[in-house]
Amino acid sequence: MTDTQHPNWFSQYADLYFERYLADFAGQPGLRFLQIGAYTGDATVWLFEHILTGDDVVLTDVDTWQGSEEVAHVSIDFSDVERVYDERTSQFAANGRLVKFKGTSLSFFQAAKNDLYDLIYIDGDHTTYGVLNDAVHAYPLLRDGGLLAFDDYKWQSGKGRLNDPAPAIDAIADLYSDRLEKIEENLQVWFRRR
Repeated sequence: MTDTQHPNWFSQYADLYFERYLADFAGQPGLRFLQIGAYTGDATVWLFEHILTGDDVVLTDVDTWQGSEEVAHVSIDFSDVERVYDERTSQFAANGRLVKFKGTSLSFFQAAKNDLYDLIYIDGDHTTYGVLNDAVHAYPLLRDGGLLAFDDYKWQSGKGRLNDPAPAIDAIADLYSDRLEKIEENLQVWFRRR
């Protein structure tokens, strides 16, 4: 099912980064991926069609499906966004390959203390605090050699730096420089755990 009612921000550029950095994972068994922010499931569907094709793979999507105070979210009916997500991803959930966690990322991280992931993709709360909070909680769950990726590095809220992702991503790059190798910095920022 293709969603034509809601913007597909993933296909504007994010899919190119996914293709570049996740291609080596394609078809591998036992992968564990985590997405903070799932929206209508554009990235979810892409991952299952292109990368998560091996046996015993699991993707966990975390989202509140309530939107935020971002200008682009004001006119969006997020109950409809969740309905579209559920319709598009039902087959993956039914066969146990997709775990949907409806709630805040903080509540997810508090429950997932022993899980380890090959990829953690952060595209949820875009405030500096939100991105930093997600990154700090994500790092211990990242496997050695695993990828930690951030969307919307250059996105600006228009409400000042503390409402933008970049300061948090820059802080992570600095404070975790001995633990994370930066492999991409453009519209997205990607790190590999050392």
